[in-house]
Amino acid sequence: MPEPLEHPSLPDTVHRLLRTRILNNELRAGSRVVEATIAAELNVSRSTVRLALTRLQTEGLVEISPRRHSVVTRLSHDEIQDACYARYVLEEGAVRAVLARGAEGLVGPLTEIIDRMTRAATAHDMAAVVDLDTEFHGTIVRAAGKARLASLWSTLDGQMGAVIRSSLEEQQLDLAEMPKLHQDLLDTLGSGDPGSVADALYRHYLRPDYEL
Repeated sequence: MPEPLEHPSLPDTVHRLLRTRILNNELRAGSRVVEATIAAELNVSRSTVRLALTRLQTEGLVEISPRRHSVVTRLSHDEIQDACYARYVLEEGAVRAVLARGAEGLVGPLTEIIDRMTRAATAHDMAAVVDLDTEFHGTIVRAAGKARLASLWSTLDGQMGAVIRSSLEEQQLDLAEMPKLHQDLLDTLGSGDPGSVADALYRHYLRPDYEL
């Protein structure tokens, strides 16, 4: 018997809409997001908007003011590097387990994700690129077969939208470069050499200017 379809809750729907607007720069850094205005626009309650904004604050995309409005934020350089270093450490461990099993089965799925990322980047859809980045790296981590590692990894997913948005702006990178960065990583993964993949992951996440 098929499982019943799950429908997103109203706060989830509002969160997704606002997240997309922020990541696609429809709401730029410094923009005010007024609870009452959003509630009226979407014909939902202010409590629904509040729940969505609270989640966006946890993800590093807004800062909530006690005066019932929020401000779209960008992460600092240090915050970006901190989040990226955590992901690098977890994924580097996962990669070693993946390579011990053989990474051949990942080539097809990861190539398909990169193809979708290319289309999203061409359409200037930052929100979709962020989701595909999460899917790409999550596919690698889950392939390690380490449930606790995958669980730790997933706790960082929420902040990746803010990390990628802020990182692209800080480094003045074009969204079109994202698929290439992931293709380079996939090519190195295909080499099967743990050291080379670890180095590629380090460059992918932290860039040469990162200081331990």
